[in-house]
Amino acid sequence: MEDKLLNIFYDESAEIIDTLEKGLVELEGSDDPEEINAVFRAAHTLKGNAGIVGFSDLVDLTHLMEGLLDKMRAGVFQPDAANVGLLLSGVDALKVLIHGYIAGDPPQRPQDLMELMAQRLGEEVPHSFPGDDQKNRTDQSGTEQELSGQFHISLRLSREVLGTGSDPLQLFLELEEMGSFSRVECHIEELPHIEDLAVDGLYLYWDIWMNSQRDQDEISEVFVFLQDRAEVNVEKAEGKTETDSAAAPDVTEVKAPPGAVPAPPPRADEKNGRPENRPAGPGGEKPAPPPAPKAPAHPAASSAATIRVETDKLDKLVNLVGELVIGAARVNQIAGMIHSQELSSAVESLGHISRDLQEQVMRVRMIAVEGTFSRFQRVVRDLAAELGKKIRLQMSGTETELDKNVIEQIADPLKHLIRNSADHGLETPQERLAAGKPEQGTIWLKAYQQEGKIIIEVADDGAGINREKVMKKAAEKGWVTADSQISDSEVFAFMFQPGFSTADKVSEVSGRGVGLDVVRQNIESLRGSVEVESKHGQGTTFRIKLPLTLAIIDGMTVSVGKEIITIPLLSIVESLRPTTSDLIVVENKGELVSVRGEFLPLVRLYKVFGFETERTDATAALVVIIESIGRRFGMMVDDILGEQQAVIKSLEHNYQKVQGITGATILGDGRVSLILDIHGLEKLVFDY
Repeated sequence: MEDKLLNIFYDESAEIIDTLEKGLVELEGSDDPEEINAVFRAAHTLKGNAGIVGFSDLVDLTHLMEGLLDKMRAGVFQPDAANVGLLLSGVDALKVLIHGYIAGDPPQRPQDLMELMAQRLGEEVPHSFPGDDQKNRTDQSGTEQELSGQFHISLRLSREVLGTGSDPLQLFLELEEMGSFSRVECHIEELPHIEDLAVDGLYLYWDIWMNSQRDQDEISEVFVFLQDRAEVNVEKAEGKTETDSAAAPDVTEVKAPPGAVPAPPPRADEKNGRPENRPAGPGGEKPAPPPAPKAPAHPAASSAATIRVETDKLDKLVNLVGELVIGAARVNQIAGMIHSQELSSAVESLGHISRDLQEQVMRVRMIAVEGTFSRFQRVVRDLAAELGKKIRLQMSGTETELDKNVIEQIADPLKHLIRNSADHGLETPQERLAAGKPEQGTIWLKAYQQEGKIIIEVADDGAGINREKVMKKAAEKGWVTADSQISDSEVFAFMFQPGFSTADKVSEVSGRGVGLDVVRQNIESLRGSVEVESKHGQGTTFRIKLPLTLAIIDGMTVSVGKEIITIPLLSIVESLRPTTSDLIVVENKGELVSVRGEFLPLVRLYKVFGFETERTDATAALVVIIESIGRRFGMMVDDILGEQQAVIKSLEHNYQKVQGITGATILGDGRVSLILDIHGLEKLVFDY
């Protein structure tokens, strides 16, 4: 099978799986028929796509899931925790199957799960061929005559449909699941002469008569994923006789939207779009032709055009735009030396264009956080069941956009924080009622933009953080003394240290000493920060601050000897020039600098990276105060040169990984400036 077709299937399946999972979580306990229909359509589309690429186990599993959803639509089953849980288990199995098929290593068929679903439906498990299940049901029912509904289907697919990977045979197999065919006519009148035959063209169309207990809408849904590539006419034929051709049929149309391939024009010997000499249907009557496609009432209302673009291509485009920005800065510097008004005007115009282009290219990489947030509905549902708690997830700001790379890497830290809130933060229903709270706890997941940064908050209305318990644990580890007077933010920062845990017992959810330290590392690797606020008995809020993109950084350029260093602006608190009285040396602890009565470790950058400089006296240099989670320290530099946006170039890709350095950027004068990795620098200097 072509890799291109598999890639299309994989991309579309990922979107459908997200829709299924989100829809099922929202469906639980709901009686909204439209929500059930939306989930049913997603399962139906996935089933059709799986049939096209020949993944039979996927077809069989989605067929059973369709059956459960169909029973919900009919009101036979309720969308309660048991039924929704069974369908969510089906979604998990679909993920495993899809990843296995794409990897070329088909996993084991989820037979136990499928048997459970089939037992719930009172059916047999289908076996790798969609038609088998209907045959089993027909055999069990005793006779085809019990399938009393009669339908006539006129089917004409677009000439180019085979080129899209669609297989008409799968449509017939799916229809056969719903009933039995009494007659099928394949029309070949439009086959051209052999020299005019296109090998990938479809010149056939069909008339199908079938018996089924399904209703007209269900049969029409077989063709829902081919709406833009087919003309379909589903006509109820109940009560018709051989001569009853004048009866007005009850017709359901699936029409092609704007842009669909039209049917070939009729030839001279055709009337109403069908050949005069076409074979008659059962009883001799001529089947009604499918309706001609109608022009859209509002052409401008058609869906927005979109294309899929590989991320690598976007990354290359961002790099090229970065080079353009660097080049424009270089030209601007040269123009300042020449003092030409015309040249300055042209350079200024170039600067505007390059900045606008940079902004637009960066926006192409931005996607809404809604997709990432939505997946946590399932996480919260499963956690509530596992912990015996009642929890709801409330989201806001889902339209907020972030760089695609940032969104991909923030999912795991958010999952850690949500699990932490569910396990440590929220109380059991009994404890909440005793405290005068609703028995159902709430976790809030919020996103918003503030001061050029993206803020994501994970908050809960639980018991809050026990300050005394955290202090006791920190004292046991020797980080503080029992009588230390420190602020709440400093106390809560201990929770982000490696190996810290206040859990009384180890569980699958938490208490293994791994969690918040990983959150900190992952967030700081994105050049972000995280802080904690908590009120006893009222709840806790974790606030994450992230840059809009990883490709560009707002930085402060400083000099250390002959080198230019860029420090992420997000980490800088202030800068100062210390006096002799502000500096002290502590044996076995190194140098400290006093900042308004608080002694902070002093880091000499020229010593850390081996730079040569004449300013080794701290009183003749500048100290930049850096803040990260749980630690503030002073960084000694020669001078501060100013703020600027830096386009990040990977050192690891172009040279090698350097601890404490996250990348480099090219300045307007062509020099290279190294960009500090604050978290890596901490590990390098403080050895933890």
